[in-house]
Amino acid sequence: MTPSRQGRGQGFGAVQRSQGHGHGRLRNRGLAIASLCWALHGGAAAAATPTSAPTLASTTPTAPGPPSSPDGAPAASRPPPATPIIPVREVRAGMTGYGLTVFKGTHPERFAVRVIGVLRNFLPQLDLILIDSDDPRLLHSGIAAGMSGSPIFIEGKLAGALAYGWQFGKDPVAGVTPIERMLSDMRRPLRAQPAAPLAAAGGPAGGAADWPPSGGAGGEGAARERFVAPLPRRELLRALAGGEAPAASPDRSLNRLTPASLLPEPRLVRASVPLSVAGLSEQALDGLREALSSYQVRPLQAGGAGVANAKGPERFEPGGSLGVQLIRGDISATGVGTVTYVDGEKVMGFGHPMLGDGGAGEVLFPIATAEVVTILSSLSSSFKMATPLSTLGSLLLDRETGVVGEAHKQAPMVPVQVTVQIPGQSDRVFSTEVASHRFLTPLLAASVASSSIQSAAPDVSDVTVRVQSRLGLRGFAPLQQTDTLYSPGGVTPRLLQSSSGMRHLPELLFNPFGPTRVERLDLTVAVEYKSEVAEIIGLSLVSDELEPDTRPSLYVTLRPYSGASQVRAVPFEVPRGLAGQMLKIEASAGNLVKPEIAPPESLTDLVDNLRKGYAARQLVVTLTTTEEGVSHRGRLIPSLPASVIATLRPGSTTRRGEVYKRLTRFAVDVGTVLVGTKELTVQVKDDPR
Repeated sequence: MTPSRQGRGQGFGAVQRSQGHGHGRLRNRGLAIASLCWALHGGAAAAATPTSAPTLASTTPTAPGPPSSPDGAPAASRPPPATPIIPVREVRAGMTGYGLTVFKGTHPERFAVRVIGVLRNFLPQLDLILIDSDDPRLLHSGIAAGMSGSPIFIEGKLAGALAYGWQFGKDPVAGVTPIERMLSDMRRPLRAQPAAPLAAAGGPAGGAADWPPSGGAGGEGAARERFVAPLPRRELLRALAGGEAPAASPDRSLNRLTPASLLPEPRLVRASVPLSVAGLSEQALDGLREALSSYQVRPLQAGGAGVANAKGPERFEPGGSLGVQLIRGDISATGVGTVTYVDGEKVMGFGHPMLGDGGAGEVLFPIATAEVVTILSSLSSSFKMATPLSTLGSLLLDRETGVVGEAHKQAPMVPVQVTVQIPGQSDRVFSTEVASHRFLTPLLAASVASSSIQSAAPDVSDVTVRVQSRLGLRGFAPLQQTDTLYSPGGVTPRLLQSSSGMRHLPELLFNPFGPTRVERLDLTVAVEYKSEVAEIIGLSLVSDELEPDTRPSLYVTLRPYSGASQVRAVPFEVPRGLAGQMLKIEASAGNLVKPEIAPPESLTDLVDNLRKGYAARQLVVTLTTTEEGVSHRGRLIPSLPASVIATLRPGSTTRRGEVYKRLTRFAVDVGTVLVGTKELTVQVKDDPR
């Protein structure tokens, strides 16, 4: 080892450079999700460091064998069935050893390391071993993203997992998470039920998240407008939908930093996890990168999608690649790291959390072997380009000291299928599965839908889109909705995400009543390149006063895009009971109208509410009077006496009814997408009878 190495690649420093700047660019959406993810899972664990130096028995050989051959193939002899460890207290500067990782293909290879020293209490109750390497491959590329978890052996004993690097360092200096702390997290009992046994290829998915939601099954409907319940996590829903995060979120944008602070201070930071992505469009990849920025996961268009029945290693081994699959199918997104230790069916890797600062806690994501195509050396970021191979089990834990998985377990996934229909062309079908996770599922499904539509219908033109969504929920009949949407700029991701199925997904996952298992999402997107849209620009009546118990017409003026204005006559009833009252008449595009429903008081109520609504092709006419009713215990009760209204007004209890104005409402299909809303107020004459 030489004290100075000039002219090499940037190594860990380069890998972390973009990560450090990425922290400055954290968007409000990522901040909201990261903070709530931390609160949900309780942060990092703090297990005590063992004081002895035991031998790690394993039913699978885990200790490294002799050095690999020059071409990367494993040596003929097999390692012993047990791996001795070296406690941190016995590690001294100057000790030498080696690490194991995959540089190309699927077989681990050695690289030499030397101990620089030990950082005490680098994290709470967590020491860190500093190492350096003079391996020629690392002198060129530096420590690449994807090497996280590479087992480090010092004087023949397992010391821990390569996991941290020095920002902007010129030498490949790395931090090693001690194996003692990793094993403590590995053996921690699970809070939830373990995942179901791994099914045969093509079999149904199951898993620990197999809870039945409370309430009975609901009937099918054709809801086309969402009703947002008063959810405790409203700010998160806004972040998922692309809105602003809560005002309390810190502003970390780079444009608020002083010039002197544009470069972060030199410090050891966690190595980022390269998320090898295949099949995503560039725009969808940018959106996914922004959404996952707070998770410290770096989506890179530098991998391949897994191939069905691909032949890969049939077991995990120390130094081998460990892929965590968030999306698989026609589109793929796999977080790539390295296996540190195998104990029977259990496997541990990365040496640091995959998601967020302290990990996501108990999770269920598929884990697979992977093939490293190459290590791409870069001045800004060196990383492994990899393709997932065989799915062998499920991730169970994402902790401060690494990830823990188990072979032969099935992780539940949510099938997402997007079918794009364009007149004169064959249907394009994109079949994928995304991870079943409250925070990640909406983000991943949105990326899949956006990429699919951008690939099949990229034209920037006036477009009318009919989106049929079918959202499968365990314990309920599927939610089926049809939305007709218009855009002057083609089928954009924002347009697709405004459809009912995409909006209802986070509302159900973050409902305040109980856990919801989403089983499937199907989107059929029919695209027509035409301007089928009209704006509501005026309302009129033939008289300033209305006669009770009559059927007059409301004249609605519509202005189509690039067409002459037209007037539609819409007849409506004036009940005798409205005599002598002021009547407000409102005409709106259906997708702008909140349906007349009571706030939900159970998961069943919420699902039923989501089935109700109006289409954008419907003109919804609402008549509002001074007569009052109440919303009470999930039901609407109109036309109550004043004494009852007074009793149910908010008072000494929070369970009293909510007062509302009586509504008479009806909808008329006008055959085109409507935008806008108009209203007028008119007097109803007294009834002489």
